[in-house]
Amino acid sequence: MSERMETEGKEVLRALSEAGYEAYFVGGCVRDKALGRPLKDIDIATSALPDEVMRLFPRHAPTGLAHGTVTVIREQHTFEVTTFRKESEYEQFRRPKEVEFISDLNEDLRRRDFTINAMALDAHGTRYDPFGGSADLEAGVVRCVGNPLERFHEDALRMLRAIRFACEYGFSLQEATWEALLRHAPLLAHVAMERVGAELDKMIEGRSPDRAVKLLAESGLTRHFKQPVVWPLAEWDLVPELCAAVKLTGVTGPELRWTALFVLLEMSSGQAREAMKRLKFSGKKSAAIVRLLQMDEWMRQHLDKIRMEDEQAGFETWAGACVMFGKPVALLWLELASWQTESLDGRNWRQLLELGPGWIERIPADRVTELAVNGTELAVELDKPAGPWLGALLQELLVETAKLRIRNERDILIQEAKNRVKRETM
Repeated sequence: MSERMETEGKEVLRALSEAGYEAYFVGGCVRDKALGRPLKDIDIATSALPDEVMRLFPRHAPTGLAHGTVTVIREQHTFEVTTFRKESEYEQFRRPKEVEFISDLNEDLRRRDFTINAMALDAHGTRYDPFGGSADLEAGVVRCVGNPLERFHEDALRMLRAIRFACEYGFSLQEATWEALLRHAPLLAHVAMERVGAELDKMIEGRSPDRAVKLLAESGLTRHFKQPVVWPLAEWDLVPELCAAVKLTGVTGPELRWTALFVLLEMSSGQAREAMKRLKFSGKKSAAIVRLLQMDEWMRQHLDKIRMEDEQAGFETWAGACVMFGKPVALLWLELASWQTESLDGRNWRQLLELGPGWIERIPADRVTELAVNGTELAVELDKPAGPWLGALLQELLVETAKLRIRNERDILIQEAKNRVKRETM
């Protein structure tokens, strides 16, 4: 926890306490502080009603008044301050039908998902733990608060969260919690795909992606998404075995983990694009992963053309790939390729991993904008009106430049362009 964040958070607690209200740090910040982990934010629960919180803190944002939440703005940090509450029956297995504000901390903690998230901390550092969260932290167990069947029935997303917490902290899933998860797995079909995708992303990008994949496969949760996703490998059943041989933890980077998983799942770039669309991934993230998969597909098709005994031919094939996909993607692909070396046969592949980084440095340009001449200049020099031909010509010049067949100099590029136009008109 940053010292400044904790200091400002305690100032909020003291201000509420001095006004006659109870106030505590709650949830994930208490859990992670107990584990000695750095925190991203601090949530506060209080007996004060939202109107009273807004009166006490003029700098605020009414971010969730219906659920009792006011965001209090301090000098460097913001804090979500939520009134103690209990919730009625849930609608569509994801949200409470009604919220009732209360004055009892224990009742507020009772509605939370897991014991490790159902603890509170006051301004003096005293921990309130009515459901045994501290003991479960010590034992390394993810356990639902109260009846796990009821907790998962209230909000089906909690099943994915249970797996994520188990993987993130290296904990086991308490037996009754796991059995309830297996029983209620079909309820996940009621949860919005945005929420499902966000949880999966945290798992795959987290500390134990291989274990996450294993638990997802064993639970069958991937078969119960609201929008079905087509996984070629028998609904993930074979993936844990593959992950046991080739570890996803050996891959780092926001695009690489998912790309590696799609490779393990034997998914084409088109299938991966559709899966990410259904999981509501951002367009930017999806495009980056698809691009990397497309390069992987292209390299598998063209690698036999790289003859390392003819280094120039190998370099030119690699340079063509860099022009097609870009140097940044090529560098990422080399990381992906080094991870999957065992599944890639042939001396060419291993030699490319050794030579590829140096070859990238030799490529003078991988984008048309990096050429020493632009389209306007070419149109003037060739005395031709701009048109589709111009873009095609620039691309040809880029490929020749990248392959070191011509130098990236204005006069040389213009002369090469003139020669090509002349040959086409002969």
